[in-house]
Amino acid sequence: MKALINLVACVLLGLAALGQSTSTAPALKPRPEPAPAEKQATPENATPAPDTPVITIQGLCEKLGGNGATPADCKTVITRSDFEKVAPANLPGPQKKRVADQYIQALILAEKAHESGADHSPEFEKQMAFLRLRALATAGYQDLQKQASNVSDSEVEDYYKQHIADYKAINFDKLYVPKQKSLETSAQKPNDPELQKKREASEVEMKAEADKLRARAAAGEDFAKLQQAAYDFAGIKQAPQSTHMENQRKSSVLPADAAIFDLKKGDVSEVFNDPAGFMVYKVTDTKDLPVATVHDEIARTLQAEKLKAAMDGLQNSVKTTLDESYFASPAPPTLRTPGELPVQNPPPPGKK
Repeated sequence: MKALINLVACVLLGLAALGQSTSTAPALKPRPEPAPAEKQATPENATPAPDTPVITIQGLCEKLGGNGATPADCKTVITRSDFEKVAPANLPGPQKKRVADQYIQALILAEKAHESGADHSPEFEKQMAFLRLRALATAGYQDLQKQASNVSDSEVEDYYKQHIADYKAINFDKLYVPKQKSLETSAQKPNDPELQKKREASEVEMKAEADKLRARAAAGEDFAKLQQAAYDFAGIKQAPQSTHMENQRKSSVLPADAAIFDLKKGDVSEVFNDPAGFMVYKVTDTKDLPVATVHDEIARTLQAEKLKAAMDGLQNSVKTTLDESYFASPAPPTLRTPGELPVQNPPPPGKK
């Protein structure tokens, strides 16, 4: 019986989206009901004590004596502590109830399997062996995670010094120049060759305008004025958004534009050809983020690196050889009859 209940727990543990733990479910056996004097009133939203029954299944219990007879007081009682071995305590009420419904159904089916002797079948033993292996592998991985989580402040400080460029923030003005002018295309088909030529010519024209606006930016002109000029040249009627951005990290810009983090205060970038348009940046301020503000971010990075190193070390500590004939990919399908020789290409005309 206990093996079946363990299987019930494993089934429930497979509900990864709900974050269940890997503990074993309680055994199916009658549990005496507390005497009325022992019961205490519980506020509606209060958490019950660990030994408080939260599920009672009348008519479900382990049959005694192997004769299939049902005990007079046949019930299975699950306490809050029992239930939270397979369901986290912080689940919202509706999700907790869904887990309870699945738990109850699994217990009923497990008892049915026990009565039929399915818990002694070779298939059941094979499944239990696999579930045990998976649980052990999970426990091993969790041990590695626990070890990798030990990151000291000195390690964070060292990493910060070695990667200081990654923890830099800048303020900048950004000029966006569309790649296309606003063309009247309603009378033309999307694949019209003439329309494609117009678009190509328009992109060349807008790139030339972006170069001119970049030169004006380098000469000190205001970016808001330049942005309006770009919209006017492209025939865009809407008002442009603000060009100024503050406290931007390298991850906030496209990798192709990340070179702006090498610029000094007051520098104007080249014209970047981004998918969305031509971009020009002017750095207005730079600063290194204090290590205290990025401490947790660095700690997570170091944890990931340590975990990967530990996994790589385990993989490299063994040598695996596979039987290629057993694990070979199946042959591609063919229309030939089994045993039929492949068709040879005919010789060129005039040759035998």
